[in-house]
Amino acid sequence: MLFPRLKTSTNTALIFAFFTSVLLITFVAILNIYYFYTWQVDEEIEMIEKTEQLTKNIFEQTNGSGVSSIEKQNLFYKRIVEQWGMIKINGSGTLVSPKWNEEKPNFLWVYKSGAEWYMRYTFPLQNIGTIGLPYKITEHIYGQVSLLWVSLLLTVFFLIIIAVISVFFAHYSLRPLSKIIHYIHSFKIGSPLPKFPLSWPDDDEFIIVTKTLSDAFKKIQSQTEVLRQFSIDAAHEFKTPLMVIHSEIDCAIKSGDYRTGMDNIQSQIYFLDTMINTLLTIARLEKDELKKAEVNISELLEETISKTELLFEKKWLNVVRIIEKNVLLNSNYSMLQIIVSNLLSNAFNYTNTGEIRVTLNKNGFSVQDTGIGISEENIEKIWDRLYRVDSSWSVQNSHWLGLFLVKTVVEKLGYTIRVESKQGEGSTFSVQF
Repeated sequence: MLFPRLKTSTNTALIFAFFTSVLLITFVAILNIYYFYTWQVDEEIEMIEKTEQLTKNIFEQTNGSGVSSIEKQNLFYKRIVEQWGMIKINGSGTLVSPKWNEEKPNFLWVYKSGAEWYMRYTFPLQNIGTIGLPYKITEHIYGQVSLLWVSLLLTVFFLIIIAVISVFFAHYSLRPLSKIIHYIHSFKIGSPLPKFPLSWPDDDEFIIVTKTLSDAFKKIQSQTEVLRQFSIDAAHEFKTPLMVIHSEIDCAIKSGDYRTGMDNIQSQIYFLDTMINTLLTIARLEKDELKKAEVNISELLEETISKTELLFEKKWLNVVRIIEKNVLLNSNYSMLQIIVSNLLSNAFNYTNTGEIRVTLNKNGFSVQDTGIGISEENIEKIWDRLYRVDSSWSVQNSHWLGLFLVKTVVEKLGYTIRVESKQGEGSTFSVQF
């Protein structure tokens, strides 16, 4: 900005006035130069015509008078010198009036002698030589000065008018900013969003800015609510195992059965450790960039299912594999493993009877179960941190961060995930590459 201590609207107006002044001054300069060039050329043409007429008159007046050609030329030269001029004769010397040498013109060949202004013109004349003559231009100079002053005064006048109008319109056009500022100040976290302050066309710049701010406020409200709920849920989830540990220690001290107490404490510590590691993984995913390499997703699925198959057998759950061979992805092996293991773990936790069906092709993979399912109103909520599908359904050592972690990883890899479910009939989680 040209004036950093001024308001943006005033800056804008002054910058507009500055560029307008440049254009006005350029126009004034061109106008004055054009006027100077016009009369200078006109006077030069008139000077040449007068000199040629002088030559013609001298030769006509001396014809038949017995005057020789040389005398006629000398008479012409004399007349030129008498007019304070200069003549460079072809093939001979140069005749110069003392006045020609005394006066020192500027770069425009203009000079002042006494109260009068003169301009020197130099031009070739017929076959005589080069003629140089001064010509009185006092009237032209005064006209030029008058034009210059009038131009400058009009320029200053119009610049003042333009500056005032520019400041007025800049302040007028930026008035909606005060409404936007008031809109921003009226926003409070946890309170309803303030009323939208403008009602102009959708393509107006102020409308675009205000709507962008409104969308940002909605996201802030949403994220704040999620963080608030997460803080409450996380505090509850951490408090429960700590209470169990404290209770087991008391029981062990009173009963002397340290073995059982230590097993339960170890289980709760494992739960806390898993939950903390999951939270750290989520935080790292939201911050860091993932390194990608070629991954055989077919082999990854087979290995992960093999490791968890014994776990499924404890519930007499059958695992059906429909896995296409050698499906290759440019992805991250560890992150894909998180997705697969969490979806399989989720299917195991919420399925008591039936089967788990794992399907893979080049477009994506899915994990289908015959578990408790998800009600329609809860479909979108299952991706939230620490959200439980059914609070009455207790799953041992489950921290309810698995699906949130899955969604975070899927989006980080650039994939999409969707769920189809009907309560009491099971769920199908599908990841599209």
